[in-house]
Amino acid sequence: MDKLTLERTLIYRGEDGELTRYEIYRTDGSQANNIDSIHVYREKVVDGNRVWHRTGDEVSLNHLGPQMNGGFQTAVARRRPAARDVSSAIEECSKHWSKHYE
Repeated sequence: MDKLTLERTLIYRGEDGELTRYEIYRTDGSQANNIDSIHVYREKVVDGNRVWHRTGDEVSLNHLGPQMNGGFQTAVARRRPAARDVSSAIEECSKHWSKHYE
């Protein structure tokens, strides 16, 4: 079982005051510039208390650079895709938030 390391947490507030939280993870032991997943949470009121609820939203990282886990290169491209690093993940979170929650 792989252990995940939380690299960054981002919180956005929409015009309606609702909060959205993005958690950016990498597999423990991998390089910091090899992001594995992003989890999306929305604030929700339960019994008068505000709590974070994980959404079913998925922020895809598949179009970013390949994860190098010690294997061989399997494809050749003319243009190198953006790296799968923290800054690219933050950019993907911003795009997702603008599209779905702004």
